[in-house]
Amino acid sequence: MSSHSEGGLQRRVCALLSLPWVCENKFIPAYKSSGFPSWLPAFAHRLSLCYSSEFQAECVSLLALLHGGVCETWRVCVFTKTLLSPDELVRAAAVKAFPLLLHHLGNSHHNLINTTLLPMLEDSSEQVKKELARIIGQLSCIQSELSQLSDTHTESTLLPEILCHQLSLATEHAGNTIPSIRATVVKPFLPLLKKQAPSSVKQAFLEALPHLCQHVNLVGGDSDSQAVLCALIDLMEDSDPVVRIRFSQSMRFLLTETSRNSEQGSLSELLVARLKEAFNKAKLNRDDDLRNTLILTTGEIGRASQGSLVSFSLLRLLHCLLSKSSPVSVAAYAQIRALATAKGLKLQTLFSQYKNPICQFLVESLHSRHASALRSTPDQGSESANQRELALDILAQIAHAFDFPDLHRFLTRTLQVLLPYLAAKASSTGSALIRTLANELKANRREILINNFKYIFSHLVCSCTKEELERAFHYLQSETEIELGSLLRQDFQGLHNELLLRLGEHYQQVFNGLAILASFASNDDPYQGPRDITTPERMADYLQPKLLGILAFFNMQLLSSSAGEKDRKKLALTSVMALMRLMGSKHISSVRVKMMTTLRTGLRYREDFPLLCCQTWECFVRSVEPAHLGPLLSHVIVALLPLIPLQPKETAAIIRFLILDNREEVNDYLHEIYFLPDQRELKDIHTVLQNYKKLTASSSDLAAALQLSMRAVQHENVDVRIHALTSLRDMMHSKQEWLLRHVCASEAVEPVISSLVSVLLKGCQDSSPEARLLCGECLGELGAVDPGRLDLSHTHTHGDRNTFVSGVDDPNFAYELLTELTRTFLAYADDVRAQDSAAYAIQELLSIFECRDGRTDSPGRRLWRRFPEQIQEILEPHLNSRYKSSQKEVNWSKLKKPVYLSKRGSKFSDWSATWAGYLISKVRHELASKVFTCCSFIIKHDYKVTIYLLPHILLYMLLGCTPAEQQEVTEEMLAVLTAGDGRGAECGQVTASSLSQLSTQTVFSMMSHLTQWSRHILYSKPKQNESGEYQRVVAFLKGIPQDVLAKASLRSKAYTRALMHFEAYILENKENIQDHLTFLQRLYAAMHEPDGVRGVNALRREEPSLREQILEHESIGLLRDATACYDRAIQLESDQIGHYHGVMTSMLGLGQLSTVITQVNGVLANKHQWKSELNTYRVEAAWKLGKWDLLEDYLSSDSQSNTWGVRLGQLLLSAKKQDGETFYEKLKLVRKEQVVPLSAASYECGTYQRGYEYIVRLHMLSELEHSFTELQKQRECSTPSLNQLPPHWSDRLEMTQNSFRAKEPILALRRALLSLGPQPMSTEMVGECWLQSARVARKAGHHQTAFNALLNAENTHLAELVTEKAKWLWSKGDVHEALIVLQKGVAQCFPDDQPLTDPRSLQTKSRAMLLVGRFMEETANFESNAIMKAYKDVTNLLPEWEDGNFYLAKYYDKVMPMVTDNKLEKQGNLIRYIVTFFGKALQFGNQYIYQAMPRMLSLWLDFGAKVCECDKAGRSDRQLRQELGKINTVVSEHCANLAPYQFLTAFSQLISRVCHSSDEVFTVLMTIVAKVFLAYPQQAMWLMTAVSKSSYPMRMNRCNQILKKAISLKKSLEKFIGDANRLTDKLLELCNKPVDGNSTTLSMSVHFKQLKRLVEEPTFSQILIPLQSVLIPTLPSTGGANTQHDAFPGHWAYLDGFEDTVEILASLQKPKKISLKGSDGRSYTMMCKPKDDLRKDCRLMEFNCLINKCLRKDAESRRRELHIRTYAVIPLNEECGIIEWVNNTAGLRHILTKLYKERGIYLSGKELRKLILPKTAPFEEKLRIHKEVLCVRHPPVFHEWFLRTFPDPTSWYSSRSAYCRSTAVMSMVGYVLGLGDRHGENILFDSFTGECVHVDFNCLFNKGETFDVPEVVPFRLTQNMVHAMGPMGTEGLFRQACEVTLRLMRDQREPLMSVLKTFLHDPLVEWSKQAKGLSKAQANETGEIVNEKAKTHVCDIDQRLQGVIKSRNKVLGLPLSIEGHVHYLIQEATDDKLLCQMYLGWGPYL
Repeated sequence: MSSHSEGGLQRRVCALLSLPWVCENKFIPAYKSSGFPSWLPAFAHRLSLCYSSEFQAECVSLLALLHGGVCETWRVCVFTKTLLSPDELVRAAAVKAFPLLLHHLGNSHHNLINTTLLPMLEDSSEQVKKELARIIGQLSCIQSELSQLSDTHTESTLLPEILCHQLSLATEHAGNTIPSIRATVVKPFLPLLKKQAPSSVKQAFLEALPHLCQHVNLVGGDSDSQAVLCALIDLMEDSDPVVRIRFSQSMRFLLTETSRNSEQGSLSELLVARLKEAFNKAKLNRDDDLRNTLILTTGEIGRASQGSLVSFSLLRLLHCLLSKSSPVSVAAYAQIRALATAKGLKLQTLFSQYKNPICQFLVESLHSRHASALRSTPDQGSESANQRELALDILAQIAHAFDFPDLHRFLTRTLQVLLPYLAAKASSTGSALIRTLANELKANRREILINNFKYIFSHLVCSCTKEELERAFHYLQSETEIELGSLLRQDFQGLHNELLLRLGEHYQQVFNGLAILASFASNDDPYQGPRDITTPERMADYLQPKLLGILAFFNMQLLSSSAGEKDRKKLALTSVMALMRLMGSKHISSVRVKMMTTLRTGLRYREDFPLLCCQTWECFVRSVEPAHLGPLLSHVIVALLPLIPLQPKETAAIIRFLILDNREEVNDYLHEIYFLPDQRELKDIHTVLQNYKKLTASSSDLAAALQLSMRAVQHENVDVRIHALTSLRDMMHSKQEWLLRHVCASEAVEPVISSLVSVLLKGCQDSSPEARLLCGECLGELGAVDPGRLDLSHTHTHGDRNTFVSGVDDPNFAYELLTELTRTFLAYADDVRAQDSAAYAIQELLSIFECRDGRTDSPGRRLWRRFPEQIQEILEPHLNSRYKSSQKEVNWSKLKKPVYLSKRGSKFSDWSATWAGYLISKVRHELASKVFTCCSFIIKHDYKVTIYLLPHILLYMLLGCTPAEQQEVTEEMLAVLTAGDGRGAECGQVTASSLSQLSTQTVFSMMSHLTQWSRHILYSKPKQNESGEYQRVVAFLKGIPQDVLAKASLRSKAYTRALMHFEAYILENKENIQDHLTFLQRLYAAMHEPDGVRGVNALRREEPSLREQILEHESIGLLRDATACYDRAIQLESDQIGHYHGVMTSMLGLGQLSTVITQVNGVLANKHQWKSELNTYRVEAAWKLGKWDLLEDYLSSDSQSNTWGVRLGQLLLSAKKQDGETFYEKLKLVRKEQVVPLSAASYECGTYQRGYEYIVRLHMLSELEHSFTELQKQRECSTPSLNQLPPHWSDRLEMTQNSFRAKEPILALRRALLSLGPQPMSTEMVGECWLQSARVARKAGHHQTAFNALLNAENTHLAELVTEKAKWLWSKGDVHEALIVLQKGVAQCFPDDQPLTDPRSLQTKSRAMLLVGRFMEETANFESNAIMKAYKDVTNLLPEWEDGNFYLAKYYDKVMPMVTDNKLEKQGNLIRYIVTFFGKALQFGNQYIYQAMPRMLSLWLDFGAKVCECDKAGRSDRQLRQELGKINTVVSEHCANLAPYQFLTAFSQLISRVCHSSDEVFTVLMTIVAKVFLAYPQQAMWLMTAVSKSSYPMRMNRCNQILKKAISLKKSLEKFIGDANRLTDKLLELCNKPVDGNSTTLSMSVHFKQLKRLVEEPTFSQILIPLQSVLIPTLPSTGGANTQHDAFPGHWAYLDGFEDTVEILASLQKPKKISLKGSDGRSYTMMCKPKDDLRKDCRLMEFNCLINKCLRKDAESRRRELHIRTYAVIPLNEECGIIEWVNNTAGLRHILTKLYKERGIYLSGKELRKLILPKTAPFEEKLRIHKEVLCVRHPPVFHEWFLRTFPDPTSWYSSRSAYCRSTAVMSMVGYVLGLGDRHGENILFDSFTGECVHVDFNCLFNKGETFDVPEVVPFRLTQNMVHAMGPMGTEGLFRQACEVTLRLMRDQREPLMSVLKTFLHDPLVEWSKQAKGLSKAQANETGEIVNEKAKTHVCDIDQRLQGVIKSRNKVLGLPLSIEGHVHYLIQEATDDKLLCQMYLGWGPYL
């Protein structure tokens, strides 16, 4: 029937179905128009007998089914007739089919309902009425035009006889149809529901209700719908129970219908009213039957509705539950249960949801019953007991209904809610009830009222009128006998919390309540404003101090897991919003972090109230001050991410508000937002972000972008981190050029790069493997930046050094343990047992340490407040959790000991847990035992906790154990430590298993803990060291031999620890070091410490063994010799594979690749079993040679080995085969392998240096990957040609560490990569790589390897080859050979007849020619004109080359004295040349700036001065003046061409000549200084202060002239200079402020008001805080003038103010220590020194900085991190100045005194003075006193300081190395400069790094030799200092560092001397005290002091630098070699014969 077949068929069917009606109606128009066939009437007539009523009914039903448009009028006609049929069956059928008919006829016929159908209501037949009632729903459906046919047949029912009857109208509609029809439609049908209507009709009506409700709006609120509802609801009291039940069941349709509709009110009110009425009626008539159905109805209402109706029905049911009639009670009970089930809740949860209304109901019913009972039983006696029973009974019934196990539990849960309602009654009945409750809870009434007062108060405030409130308060006062104020102050914060929780619902009432509280606040309340609070602003101020507590409370509310309290959560969230609005932006901004924590907690309910969550965040972002939005941006958006899918529109609105409306505020933070999902609603935000990215990407400020990425890389959210790393990697790749510029362009790497490296290294420990891998990729992308050029500051590495946790009572113990447990708790999210164990431990610890936020200060609260937000969030729930322990007693006595390697000690986790458990059972200390026991569960699950706890457990166990138990522990430890001793000790290649690795590590940490503990006791509680406990621990430590520890450490590769124990062993046992050299040497070799290896060899007395020789050769890099030794070793022991490893490694290092392959193949032919060991060497050789077929063979022959060489082979092979898939898969794996050691290393300091090998590998992998992708690309374009080297390769090589070990692997890989391509083009480029290798090897001194590389480069005909070869010959010492090769080569490669055009050849030729000149000059075989010509040719060929110009000028300068016979007249012309060429050299680069600049300036200025002198003496010479004029012009030109920072390097020198006698010279000088001042006013100002404040008027005037000139060039400087001047004056006042003898501090605001006021002026200029790091310019390291170069990339801080305290130091001049507040928020300490000329110190610091620059540039010194610790020295005038304070340092004397006092062997000054001998005493006597008295009384103790200050081995070792090396550097530099007066106060040691810091450089240039007791040692190297260097003393690190430093100073002799000369001739500094004759007047005219002795000083220093030794001004012998010189100096410094002649106050015995 449903098919759309053509109309004809349908019409015929219609004709057939109409048969019964044709006869009577054949004449009406409807029939005629129907077009039936003409024979139909006759046919109908024939069959007229068959038309029974059933038949008619069927026909009518089927007619209705025909489609619209088929004889419509006729069908309507038939229906009208049938409805009037006398037969009720037919009528009923017609009614039933009517809707179907209407469905087909469409909306034009809807009026039929009114015309045809409604009259049927009058029909008397019940059957018809039933059908009418049934079709109401369908009619409404048709009228809303949503009707659809559907097949109702289900499997179960039988098919009807006529299948078509299966079709009917659908009652369910997909999609939410909104009721669209008014109730008017239904109203006519209401008579069907009349009271007297038959119940079957009512039932039918109710059946139609569900469908009806979908279309008709019954709660429209109009009179019709009211009428309909009333009629329906009346059914609830219908007389027929079936109807009532049916009604109950249909209730839900009414309700769901209304739940969609907002105007639910009318229905619920009606329902509630009618139900109450019905119940009352039922009760009156005692009609239980009715009551039961009413209860059912109530239950149904509850089940179907939400919100208030649920609570109504629940209360109704409870009411019935308490009914006296038991069937009612039972029915109610059943309904309550059903209600919970329907809501899917446990009963208790249901109860929690409606706790408040239930309790209110309870109180009401208790109260009314109690009161009525009182009225009925007047006699008092029996009353109370009776009433109490009654009350408890009621309570028990309710408790039982909600599944509470007992009444007690029920009351504890409800007390907080019951009491407020009872208190509100304020009646005696209430009191009686409260007493009842209290008794039941075993408490008294007062107590429970006081304890729950906060709930009572907040309830009263929110729900009572003013009068009721007064009454209730009065009542409470009398009940508790405490007056209201005290009651309120009991838990003041708690009251606020509870009240504010209701702020969202009862704003005004809560506000009033808070006002009441405020009026009662105690006097010490933090809020001190007016107490009558009426305005929100004032309220906000009042709440401010309590805000954090309030937020913590809200957080707690949201976290608490009690299920079913969703409403409470909702309440909390709405109240938080209200609170934000109340507090306003100022206060909310101050707690924004905590606020976000609370809101984040709220996000847990995003599924329940998504909209509310959104609103809270929106409220938050609108409440915070816009200025804070930037930093919060990413946090807020990350928090909103989960809400985006739930509430896209609202979330988008918040984000839009943040990003679009507050664009200015958040602009700098937009880069952090790169993780927004693509959501339609966020489109406009994406566009903004995209545009922003474009903007920033185009602006060159990538540094800022990097900073942003780095912040994002450290984000807490792992997805954000991964996203950030990915985009960082891509950015680094696309901006490679920029990165390289920042890495290479300047001497030190830009700070942003350094921090990038730190961040990425830290990222290598990320918890997510993907993030770790990405960090590795980024490090590779950046490249292996030379560690010496990075500034990875050590601040964070030793920061936590001083916090030794001594035991469980140490506050840090609980803090660290809880933090560790929190980590565990989070880590085991999916392992319930483990998480519960952690939770149990946390809960117990919190209670043991009473850790919670209280009102008063206590250790517990302090501990609580130390935890960061995110940890407090996790701890908070555990404050109230209730875990219990269910542990059975373990019988430990059966445990087999030692546990290690026994059944329970075979896995690390088992061993550690078992042993820890056993030890815990032996702890006798009460607190400790508690703490450890509660952790004993988690120990089984998480061995990190075990590792943390074991040291503490052991300590406490030892403190109270028996000797036998102590012995057991010792044995257990020895079992672990000696477990690997037996096997493979010879070859030293054994790698321990993870069990032994971890166990050994654990034992070590236990040992260090004990050691530290005993030191701690010694240090802090000296009284206790007599105690038995201390002795016991010390004895235990002694029981474990140091040598066992040292060996175990070596086995587990903990080399620094091994060294520490080894040295302790030697010291304790007074061993002879000679017996242990091999062990030491192995250690140093393993630590890659060649200095140590050399030291061992220096100590060795007998001939070294082969193994020892090999170690030495390898560590120093003499691979040739190592190979020879290995060959010998193989002859002796041919079955030791170790020797073969050695040979192959050496051969690979030497670059003899073919030899390696033949050798390995040879060895493997005999010893096949070694294949997996040795294969890696031939694989590496094969790919380095580019033999791909061999490589493939070797790789396939052995699949086990996976060393780095093999891995690279595999990668290159898959690249060669173009197998992209394998390539990337392998690449990922290999990267991972490199990141692992980095992540392990990054736990310690010096990571980068230690992991540098892996960084280089990551660098190589990056190049490999990019080359591969290039090749892939080219293959696709089918033109595979690498026609030139990748552009960044040269820079990437340049940036790496300047050592063979770093550069050679990269070059080798590049050669392999270049040969991947199939073209001859690459040979030239491979040749270039070979050439680079040759250069690297030559510089490293590997001549053999260099030669090898040169041979490989032969076939490339590169002109550079010739120069390289010549340099190689030269460095080998074949000087003449080198020159010949070079000259021939130049002639050959660059014949004269072919002029060169391309720049590269020009450069090459110039280099070669310059080399010719230098070789000629150095061989001294040529006369000067030839050499001069050679240099000149270079400058003619390439005039714009720094080197050419410089060497020419330098040679001119060298020959000037000879050429001019020192005659002034002849010099002028030459000086002009020299000045010109030096200036030109500087114009094209800065390599030689420290030579060229000072020399150029000196020549010019000195010449000018001499010319002036001649004029004065009357010998004026026109020619001379002309020459000077020309030179001035040249210098002026230079001034214009050179960059200001270049002059800044010689600024002191320029300033020192401001008093120049020649005016023309001064004019040029002034221009230069003014130019520098304009460019760097901040630096220049500090450097000029001393001159501008000079006491010589001339100096001052000249200085002011220069400043005026600067101001004339730039007006804005005037204010700056003025401010700087005022600041200097005030600082001078501060320096010179006289101090009375005993005060130790002054106050800024009292004593130096003006200074404070000056700096705090709002217009005060920005003035830089003068730190060393921002006063010394960094130079660009690339050629050219680089005018754009940033000379001060460091961190600038401007002066913002001063801290108030000024400390006065104790030394003689009473210097003052002040703290400056920087604009960066940090504090900087300075010392103001009076009466001390700091200008020498200042110049010396500059010199030290220059030496540091040299030390940084030189590879050897950089590898050892040699440097001098410098600090800023700013002279303010001739006798005052300020010095940058060196933090964390202690003087040598101070350290030693403290240690001697501890040992009780300190000699006081008095006793020492007795030992001072007169000058005349005989030498032997001096020596005897020195050796036998002083030195014996002062045994060496300094090494102790290192052990104490740096307890863990790694920091101990690095600090001691730093000590040796920094002492060495300063000893050498001090010796060269003649620095004296190095007594114990002038040498400080840094307690963070161990470095030595020298201060006070007043005694220079051997001034010490002129003291009363002359100084005779070259530097301080007394016994303590030597001894602290370790058992090898000065051998090893110290000596090597001295040699490196001295060698460097000799190499850099010229620049150093050129700077020193300017110092010494500085006319402003009196280097030596004035001779008596020279009066001040002489100097005064010009202010220049001519320094007479300077010449001799210069000469002395120069001689020292050449190795000449002088004694008492007589030269002793020939100049010494560097080694000899160092040896001589160390001997002198340690010689007792000299030391005994030193002044006793210097401390030669210390």
